[in-house]
Amino acid sequence: MPLLLLIILSLFNRISPETLNEVKIYDLEGKAYSINPASHKKGTVILFLSPECPLCESYSLTIRNLASTYQKVGISFYAIIPGKTYSKKEILAYKYKYKLNELLFYTDPNFELAKFAQVSITPEVAVFVPSGQKVYQGRIDNWAYELSKKRKVITEHDLANVLEKLYLNQMVKPYKTRAVGCYIN
Repeated sequence: MPLLLLIILSLFNRISPETLNEVKIYDLEGKAYSINPASHKKGTVILFLSPECPLCESYSLTIRNLASTYQKVGISFYAIIPGKTYSKKEILAYKYKYKLNELLFYTDPNFELAKFAQVSITPEVAVFVPSGQKVYQGRIDNWAYELSKKRKVITEHDLANVLEKLYLNQMVKPYKTRAVGCYIN
């Protein structure tokens, strides 16, 4: 391999975050933070949301119920708005309209966290255990199976099942499901 290509690849690897706590997210005031999964007893749920995505709006009750239940037992929730499309006012309006008051909202203006977590849809979730390993990525459940197509009965509660296993200190074998919703761009 040519030396120049090796140098470029090594620079790229240094720029790319290797662990979740190296990725910067920003609160609504613009202050930088990172997510340290080791500081959370049971696990960390990262919800990628968009204020204008109809499915993000439709899932607000489910998100609210899961956060209310599992934050009390040591699982942290982060609501992430990827990109620079939405203002603080728009994000707060979404948060309060859909009663997501228990969630702390952050932005991912340069899509660093979205790229690190390998998500491309809102709503989509990534769940990390305290070691930093991603154990789940994908949909909240199987209610929406295609754009504008929803089941009458939810038969797979993916996120809730993962959270329950974390709560019970059971091992979660890493897996991924296909999220349905609005593309992150």
